[in-house]
Amino acid sequence: MAKNPYSMRGMARSLGLPYSLLMAGLREERDAERCEGLPVGYQEDYRPFVDDSGKPRCGARCRDGHPCRAPGIGHGNRCKLHGGKSTGPKTEDGKRRALEALARGRESRRKS
Repeated sequence: MAKNPYSMRGMARSLGLPYSLLMAGLREERDAERCEGLPVGYQEDYRPFVDDSGKPRCGARCRDGHPCRAPGIGHGNRCKLHGGKSTGPKTEDGKRRALEALARGRESRRKS
């Protein structure tokens, strides 16, 4: 996909297509490439942002609009700043609350 939007508009004009239709087709192709090799159930909801070198990147939109280029970690391939893999509670109080929540969750699953 070309970086310059004016060249893409020119290409759409030369093909006789609306610009939005051309861009939608290119996005579909890009998404199909990203989902290649993923299990069928994951193809719609799990689309890691892959850079040119093939490595998964965070891809979350930053404030200025560009995708985050930090390495993606954890399920969903988000960086630590955008909700990536959690390191867990650090304080004793936090660890205690996490264990209590785990016990409550297990208890509620036993009842149902």
